[in-house]
Amino acid sequence: MGNNELVLDGDSLPVTDTATGKRYFVRLNRAERLQHMIFAACFIVLVITGFMLKVPDRVVLYFGQFGETVFSYRSLLHRTAGIVMIIVCAYHVYYLIFKAAGRRWLIDMLPRPKDLWDMRDNFLYFIHVKKEPPEFDRFCYKHKIEYGALIAGTTIVSVTGLILWSQSEWSKFVVDIATLVHGMEAILACLAIMIWHFYEVLFKPHKSPLDDTWLTGVIDEEEMKEEYALHYKKIMNDPELQKIYIQKES
Repeated sequence: MGNNELVLDGDSLPVTDTATGKRYFVRLNRAERLQHMIFAACFIVLVITGFMLKVPDRVVLYFGQFGETVFSYRSLLHRTAGIVMIIVCAYHVYYLIFKAAGRRWLIDMLPRPKDLWDMRDNFLYFIHVKKEPPEFDRFCYKHKIEYGALIAGTTIVSVTGLILWSQSEWSKFVVDIATLVHGMEAILACLAIMIWHFYEVLFKPHKSPLDDTWLTGVIDEEEMKEEYALHYKKIMNDPELQKIYIQKES
């Protein structure tokens, strides 16, 4: 993109490619992309170091001293990634409350009756009862379900993880329950990412081989019209929203 400028705070704006006249709309500003990247990195580390406990002892012994060294750092890496993830989540709560872009995110992410009608109409579109899919706002029902599941899952693994970390302070019954819930939620989270989230960002036909929004934060006008038609119409009909979401070519 030529002569593009992104505002670097929480209110970063979409940009226009001055070389082609193609307009871009921001889906994730810089603060949101950074939160996503750190959270994703922590999730990967937590998954690897967590499921290492399921590796058979004979596999560890096969690697000799190297295997023992790796496992000696496993717990440290797991707990460090867990603490960083909790800090990111705490910042996200701060971001939702005290940042203008965060408050917009929270308001746009709140469930509404329209989400139920969109879910129904989208299903009818998939089975060819309706000729057109529903028009989605900034966040559709799928985003809201996934976001809600993320909040619930992160809360569960964080609380149970802290219990396991301080297990000497708890009864065996509480520790056993926390161990079971922690492991089951970890499996559920991995399945949700691999089956649901990866499809949306990797395997969906028009996004394959990779949707780079998590890196660039922007989508072009054509995709905006197709994926978020209602949000696009709101922006184009509201000068205040245009100030937030569109930077016109100079």
